[in-house]
Amino acid sequence: MDSLDEQGAKVWNSGQNSLASLSTEPGNRSRLHGSASPSSNDSSEYVPRFDEIHTAVPLRRIRPSQEALIQNPTADMDVITGWLYNGPLQRAKYQDFSTIDWIYDSTKARHYKYDLHKQARRAGKWGYLELLADSSKTWIVLLAVGVSMGLIATCIAVSSQWLIDMKSGFCRTGFYLNRRFCCWNADNVCLDWMTWSEFLHVHWRWLDWLLQFLVYIFAAILFAGISTFLVTEYAPYAAGQGIAEIKTIMSGYMMRRFLGLRTLCIKCVGVVLAVASGLSLGKEGTMVHIACCCGNIYSRIFRKIKYNEVKRRELLSAASAAGISVALGAPIAGVLFSLEQVSYYFPAKTMWRSLFCATVAAVTLKLLNPFRNGKLVSFQVTYDRTWDLFELWFFVAIGIVCGIVGMLQNRLALFLMEYRQRSELKRFARGEVVVVALATAIICYMSVYLRADMVTLVSNLFTECTGRETDGLCSRDDRTGNVVSLVFTSVIRTLLTAVACGLAVPAGMFTPSMATGASIGRAFGMVVQTLYENHPKWRLFSACQPDVPCITPGVYALVGAASMLASTTRMTVTVVVIMFELTDALIYVLPIMLAVTVSKSVADAFGKDGYFEGIINLNGYPFLSMDQEYVLRGTSDELMVRASEMTVVTADNETLQSITDLLQESTFSGFPVVRSRSSMVVIGYIARSDLAMAIERALSSEIYPSSTPCCFARESFDSSINMVDFRPWVDPTPITISHGTDINQVAETFRELGVRYLLVVHHGALLGIITKKDIVRAVRMQSRNYARSSLSPLLSWLWPLQHSAPSPQPQRQGRLPIFSSESQISIQGFKSYKDETTTDPLSPHHNVVVGRNGSGKSNFFAAVRFVLSDAYTSMSREERQALLHESVGPSTMSAYVEVVFDNSDNRFPTGKEETVIRRTIGLKKDDYSLDRKSSTKAEISSLLESAGFSRSNPYYIVPQGRVTSLTHAKDSERLALLKEVAGTQVYESRREKSLQIIEETNRTRSKIAEDLALIEERLSELDAEKDELDKYRALDRERRCLEYAIYSLEQEEVMEQLDEIDIRREQLMVAVNTRQEAASELERQASSLEPEIRAAKQALEMLAIDREQLASEAEEHARSRAQIESTIQNLEQDRSLGRESITQLRRTADNLGREIRQRENDLARVTAEYEKALEAEGQLREQFEVADQQRKSLLQKQSRSGHFGSKKERDAWLQAEIGRLQASVAEQKQQQEAAEQEHVELQSRLATIKQSAADARARAEAAAEEISEMQAREAQLKEEKDVKTSKRKELWRREARLEAENGDIRDELKRAERVLSGTIDRATNEGLQALSEIQARLGLNGIYGPLFELFEVDETYRTCVEAIAGSSLFHVVVDTDETATAVLQELNQMKRGRLTFIPLNRLRSSASTYPEASDAIPMIERLRFDRRFARAFQHVFGSTIICPSLDVGSGYARSMNLTAVTLEGDKVGRRGELMGGFASRRGSRLDAAKSLLQIRSRVQEAEISSKETLAALATLDQEITAVHSELQMLNARVARVNSERGGITQELRRLAKEEADAQLFNEGAEKSLNVMRAQLRSAEVELDTLQKELASPFTRGILPEERELLERLVPEVDAQAMKLKTLSSTRTELEGRRNALQSELSLGLRMQHEEAQRQLEQAIEENPDKAIGEKSRDLARVSKLQEDVVEKLRNVHREVEDKTHEVAELEKQLADTTATQEDEQRGAQREMEQLEKCLAQRNLYLQKKSEYTRNIQDLGVLPEEAFKSVSRTQLPRLAKKLHKTNEKLKKFGHVNKKAFEQYSVFARQRESIQQRKQELDQSASSITELIEVLDQRKDEAIERTFKQVSKYFADVFERLVPAGRGELVMQRRVDSDQMDDGDEASVENYIGVAIRVSFNSKVDEGLRMQQLSGGQKSLVALALIFAIQRCDPAPFYLFDEIDANLDAVYRTAVADMIYDLSRSSQFVTTTFRPEMLVHADKFYGITFENKVSRISTIAQSAAVSFIEEVQPQ
Repeated sequence: MDSLDEQGAKVWNSGQNSLASLSTEPGNRSRLHGSASPSSNDSSEYVPRFDEIHTAVPLRRIRPSQEALIQNPTADMDVITGWLYNGPLQRAKYQDFSTIDWIYDSTKARHYKYDLHKQARRAGKWGYLELLADSSKTWIVLLAVGVSMGLIATCIAVSSQWLIDMKSGFCRTGFYLNRRFCCWNADNVCLDWMTWSEFLHVHWRWLDWLLQFLVYIFAAILFAGISTFLVTEYAPYAAGQGIAEIKTIMSGYMMRRFLGLRTLCIKCVGVVLAVASGLSLGKEGTMVHIACCCGNIYSRIFRKIKYNEVKRRELLSAASAAGISVALGAPIAGVLFSLEQVSYYFPAKTMWRSLFCATVAAVTLKLLNPFRNGKLVSFQVTYDRTWDLFELWFFVAIGIVCGIVGMLQNRLALFLMEYRQRSELKRFARGEVVVVALATAIICYMSVYLRADMVTLVSNLFTECTGRETDGLCSRDDRTGNVVSLVFTSVIRTLLTAVACGLAVPAGMFTPSMATGASIGRAFGMVVQTLYENHPKWRLFSACQPDVPCITPGVYALVGAASMLASTTRMTVTVVVIMFELTDALIYVLPIMLAVTVSKSVADAFGKDGYFEGIINLNGYPFLSMDQEYVLRGTSDELMVRASEMTVVTADNETLQSITDLLQESTFSGFPVVRSRSSMVVIGYIARSDLAMAIERALSSEIYPSSTPCCFARESFDSSINMVDFRPWVDPTPITISHGTDINQVAETFRELGVRYLLVVHHGALLGIITKKDIVRAVRMQSRNYARSSLSPLLSWLWPLQHSAPSPQPQRQGRLPIFSSESQISIQGFKSYKDETTTDPLSPHHNVVVGRNGSGKSNFFAAVRFVLSDAYTSMSREERQALLHESVGPSTMSAYVEVVFDNSDNRFPTGKEETVIRRTIGLKKDDYSLDRKSSTKAEISSLLESAGFSRSNPYYIVPQGRVTSLTHAKDSERLALLKEVAGTQVYESRREKSLQIIEETNRTRSKIAEDLALIEERLSELDAEKDELDKYRALDRERRCLEYAIYSLEQEEVMEQLDEIDIRREQLMVAVNTRQEAASELERQASSLEPEIRAAKQALEMLAIDREQLASEAEEHARSRAQIESTIQNLEQDRSLGRESITQLRRTADNLGREIRQRENDLARVTAEYEKALEAEGQLREQFEVADQQRKSLLQKQSRSGHFGSKKERDAWLQAEIGRLQASVAEQKQQQEAAEQEHVELQSRLATIKQSAADARARAEAAAEEISEMQAREAQLKEEKDVKTSKRKELWRREARLEAENGDIRDELKRAERVLSGTIDRATNEGLQALSEIQARLGLNGIYGPLFELFEVDETYRTCVEAIAGSSLFHVVVDTDETATAVLQELNQMKRGRLTFIPLNRLRSSASTYPEASDAIPMIERLRFDRRFARAFQHVFGSTIICPSLDVGSGYARSMNLTAVTLEGDKVGRRGELMGGFASRRGSRLDAAKSLLQIRSRVQEAEISSKETLAALATLDQEITAVHSELQMLNARVARVNSERGGITQELRRLAKEEADAQLFNEGAEKSLNVMRAQLRSAEVELDTLQKELASPFTRGILPEERELLERLVPEVDAQAMKLKTLSSTRTELEGRRNALQSELSLGLRMQHEEAQRQLEQAIEENPDKAIGEKSRDLARVSKLQEDVVEKLRNVHREVEDKTHEVAELEKQLADTTATQEDEQRGAQREMEQLEKCLAQRNLYLQKKSEYTRNIQDLGVLPEEAFKSVSRTQLPRLAKKLHKTNEKLKKFGHVNKKAFEQYSVFARQRESIQQRKQELDQSASSITELIEVLDQRKDEAIERTFKQVSKYFADVFERLVPAGRGELVMQRRVDSDQMDDGDEASVENYIGVAIRVSFNSKVDEGLRMQQLSGGQKSLVALALIFAIQRCDPAPFYLFDEIDANLDAVYRTAVADMIYDLSRSSQFVTTTFRPEMLVHADKFYGITFENKVSRISTIAQSAAVSFIEEVQPQ
């Protein structure tokens, strides 16, 4: 069978090729493809040019051709071939979330390159320059990306570190500095860094910690909040790391705006804020996304990359390398990362581009040096120790641990991401970020390792213990605590990283993973190090040397970081190279490789996918990994969308209206193009977007009616009608596969070729289509199943939770396990469902809906169909209205139906647990939404098809009436249904097309026979025409001989006349030359006088300007002098008054000073007396207090002695009193200590006030001295300012003169340029003007200037040199043609004319040979030039000699192949003479050019002088401004110092008052202290007395000695009291006097003295003497300036008179010279007129000569007899003979002059047509054989399908009716006894399918459908439906009352069958019978009240009760 299929395919292809090869008309000799290359006979060699195809108009009217016999397919093939090569304007842009066409874009790029090379070869060197420019576009973009990434990485690194450090404090010296740069030069303690607690002056330890903690928390929340706001509000694509999406995009997926400018900006800002917030994220991972954004943005500059997605992805691959290069400081690893992880398509050239881009980025980062240590990353380290073999075991252990931890981190992160997507948490993305940031900040602040930023942490973990601060990692005392902390850090970091990875902020996971791994590795290293230090003698450590560090924990951290990174990302080589580039040591490569290998192996044991692949799977991106090996089961037939479910486009039956309707009704993303729907032969494929764009263009042109036919293929073209051509958008060669192809091969095709779809065909007939999303879905499902089965039960819990879908059901009929599980349905406003009605979640098995008739069951059924099927499409307004609910109240304007699917098995590629599809309809709208987001019908349909909901399957939705219609179906209708199931339409359409081809071939063969007959007839006619053609040729030869003789005679006569005219011309030339020489001499004299006159006038103007300025200055000086003199007079009058005032003020100040000193002496005396009295009073008071206390004690003892009856009573009272006194004494002591402390403080304050007063007085004196110095400096600066101002005025005058001179010179320059422009064309003139500007802009040193600037020549040879050079004088000499190209490109961009260049490197002029004679002088020897330009002058003048006359020159010119020229400018060459004649000097190009050079030189000199003057002026202005600024500063300083002096004075007054107050308070405190001391002593005495009394025996009264003491104390105390009173009054009097003196001094005399001093100083300052001195000096200076100006003014007046006289004399000479010159010119003009007449005659004869020469040339090749000599006398006879010959030729006017050529042409055509006839005969026989094969295949397919359906029907019927049997019977056209074997197998004999069943016997013949009852018919129809469903199972079924016509037994059987089927599929049925309820899983009841339907879940019993109620009894 397979061989037969191959044979049929070969026959079919042969027929197609044969038919395509004969589409050529007889008159066209070109074969297929040959019209574009007439000389080529091999069609395969022709490739259409890209520009031809790209510029073709795709939509055009195809008009009928009147001349063509057969359609010419050449243009069609151009259009078909053009599909591969047309540009972006031809095809529609790729839609978002679609896949690119790799083949199309790759082919377009290759053809673009081929066409560019072809044009380059055609254009020569300019073409190759263009090719070079095109090739450099990619490198320009890569250079820009590299530089940009270096800048971006620098900004991100610096700004993120600054924000991180800002959380703890800021830099005092520069707020913009981070802590590292702020403390750059600090040794141990950084004083420049200020914490926030220091800034707020918080010094308590706990409050300091709390404040820092709060600031840290606030900053973390603030940064995280801003970051997530920017991301969620402006650029959602900026969230996350982005590498997973980059991988998907690289595989060909379109995600617009993911690499846009907004995403780039938000990503850069957001990652800085996110990292600074302290979230467990890194900035390094985001660099890949940022780099790709830069690459995408820069690629838009060039169309070559912008409109080619393959080229763009090559560039993005290189850009991703730059991201890793700057992120991790590893350019080589960046290239490997692009190759290993990111790139999907990585050609060899991309590696070199990646390396270039990564290198540029690294170099840029190195130059910027953001860390100021020369490193690319801050954690770059170097090690100086090696490792030992025993450490490999520990490295392996690290790899195992990191492998497990990395796997767990990935799983947890992906689980949390999935949870966010399916939970309500996704609605609070911003709040989630803030909460996580808060929690992270609180947790991390508690640990020093977690609080440190991860870059610093990684750097510390990598570092060796060499004395550098590493947060205690190197401490040996607390190593155990550090290990525990590191383990804790690893666990917390893993959890925080997993939580943070899915947040709505830019996030990278490279650095967090490295930090986690480094913590684990460092902990391992510290443990090993501790073991070695404690047990150095262990055999394990035998390789270690004593007293030498053996273990380096930093290396273990490095290995751990590499292992963790490999575990999370599944990278291997890239990680090893990253670590190598970080350490710069090859010695650690082996341990890292070992650990990375172990880590990846451990992680792979739990799943092959890394973190990035997990995100891709989670989000459902269509990504096929190039590294993964797929183990799939099944064939393409199980995966494809069948042709019966598709919409196709036919090649010959479509119109604009039908195509428009197709686009509106269908939702497919593309349409196969088939020959017809019956044959389904594939001839192409057209994308929906391209078809929509083409339709839009056609309709917008308004020239195509809707009924216009459409052309999709060459065969459908009809030249007799107008058509719209869609072929430019049709892919004529879609990639196809045969049915039954293994799924693994299909997956490899998609992966390797990058195609978007595959068409499944069988012998060219379309069977179905497979898209990339289909294969991705199948790969993921079966890969997931394989992964689950490979996991051990012990570790199965580690499988990611997002993959925990229900286990797949067993496969049925070989299909992939696709199951549908609806969750719930919501309806509102749809038909009878007015209010929102939502069902409970549906069962995944069997669901039954019950309700009364009219309650809304069918409407519920229709609502589901409304969403899932195409039953409601292209509806009119009335049909839409019918779907809306109708009620009495307000009308319903819109309705919706929403279906929520359980997507736990990821059937829908949305990456969510639930998929919500809603359709909303109104009178004017019909909208779809997916997951609450707006969507399109096409997207929804595609999504449903991908989940297994076929739109065209008529059996998974069975509405009411479908079963009934099947019961009444005829046998022929059942046969048609069987054919549809069998797919025989493919065979029938193929057979029909083959018959059409045979018919067309027969017509072509008959046409060829007619053409052969016509060609034979034409050949016989051409044989007869050849004889007449021979006679015509003989007469024509004679005619040409006669005409040659006549023309040669007339030509000789013309030559004689020309000789005579030349002699006359020579004579006139001599006369004209003489007069012109005289006129030229006079002209030179006049020209020399004009510059002198202009110079004199210019000098006169300058003098007038000087005179005006000097006069103005003189007037100004006079006015200043008068003002100064008036001021001096006024000051003289004020001088006398000022002196008297100063004297009086000085006297007052002296008097006050003396009085102050006197009062100070009195104060000192009174103070001494006061202190003395105070001391005496104190001593006396102390004695008085003691004596008085003794007296009081004795009196008290005496008085209380009678109060006590015994010693006990007395002692008790005494003890109580003693206790009271002791407490009082203690309290008094405390008060005394406080008073003493206060007294000390008062004394200290008094001393401070005195010191402050002394300091203030010192500052006042310093301020006075400073004011004096500033006043002296002010006077000096004023003098400097006056001198500089005078110099500036002089420079202003000079500037004015130079400006006037420059204006005149520029006018001369303009005149010279006008003169030169009159001698050359405008474009050349503009180019020369722009040349210097271009040279300066481009910095080119190889531009030497125009030729005339490079040489000099004597006046004698000027005319002849100019005649030879011509326009070459203005050719620009350059060094190379590259320089010329650069200048030309700049000229074109500036649009500034054109230039001709002489590149020296291209000149190959050989030395000419000159005659050795005195009358021939080589012109180049008379030129003076630089030998560098010898080749240029040799090129222009090398073949020219100067001769005395033309006669001499003519001889040399002919003999030596040279150009000869005379001194007058006449020149002659080997090809003839060119007379130059006299050349006027006024029109001389060379003189004009030389004059222009001279004037330009003067302009340059003038500009230099002007610039120097302006520079001097600018310098002087700066100096004056500086002096003025210093003066202002001095004045400000004086004012400030005066203000400070006033403040100091106020301060002195304040301090004096404070000193007095402090003194008063001190004295009061001292008094209080004395009183307190006295009281204390009294209390102590009393206490002592009581204690003594307590110790004494009890007596009544006092002792004798006590009485004696009392008697003595009474008078003594009284005397002391009187004396104390006297001393107190004396002390009080002295105190009052002292206070009065102090007040008088401080508040009176001293203030008066200070005021007097101030007034004295002010008077001295305002003294007129100083002002008079200053004004006198000003007067002398102004007088001197006035005298100088007056003297200059006198000199200018004299010069003006002299110049006026000189101008008058020069103008008179000029007038005389001009008059003489005009006379000479008039005489020369008269002779020139005669010369012009002579030249006019000469030109007339030259025209005759040219005419005769042309006539002779037109005669062509002449016979030998034509050259016989003929005399002039024979001229009339020759003319008569020519007339007779012409009369004879007139008789042969009818002769076919191309008979010979036509004969050969027709002969070749005859041979070609005969050959094509043979090919057609062979093609007809091949197609006949194909028809026979197709008939056989169709028969086999029908038989096979019939047998399969018949078998299933028998099985199903037996299941439904166990006692009966059923069979399908094929009906044939004739009776069986009249058929032979061939007839029996023929499909043409099949007329129907009959059904024969028996319900009660398995052996009976059975009954036909017509003989059955209604219920039996329904049962048979259901059996047929179930049988067909077994052939083509569906995952979801809707049955509406299918058991309505069945009896109870059959209903039970049908219900049992549905129950069995519902175990693997989902059923929703409606019924009125109880049998369906028995095995149902869920029940729903529909009620109808007030015209509104409602649905609710009910119990089985309720459903049964309802059925029993409504069931008829």
